[in-house]
Amino acid sequence: MKKLLFALFIFAALSSCERTNIYEDIITKHEDGSRKEVRYYRIDKDGNKTCIRETWYYMEGMKHLDGPIVNDKRNGRFESYYKSGNLLSTGDFVDGIRNGEAVVYHENGNIHYVGNYENGKEVGIWKFYDEEGKLLKEVNRDLR
Repeated sequence: MKKLLFALFIFAALSSCERTNIYEDIITKHEDGSRKEVRYYRIDKDGNKTCIRETWYYMEGMKHLDGPIVNDKRNGRFESYYKSGNLLSTGDFVDGIRNGEAVVYHENGNIHYVGNYENGKEVGIWKFYDEEGKLLKEVNRDLR
């Protein structure tokens, strides 16, 4: 039974790989030649190429920034990371423009600051915290 399940798993994995046809295109490289900015593309059966993801890497190879691309623009949740792999920030994009909540974290995982964007502009109350999670200040971005 285990062999049958394993064979089905391998078949499903290979079948899905053939259907997705996802390719990586290195856009920029670090000084040492390692990949820096990478775009991932899906190739359809007619050979049309569509960018679906953007990923940036540190020189050491760890992921720095990652998020979805729709219609050649950032769309959806982007995440950035410290070199340690810990989450650095999250933010949402709509048609390439920042929209929605943005959260930046301290290396220890506690929130550093949080606020919102509307059409690429900081709006509303932004809250700033120390590394232990204590609220330091609130700033109303609408009053600038």
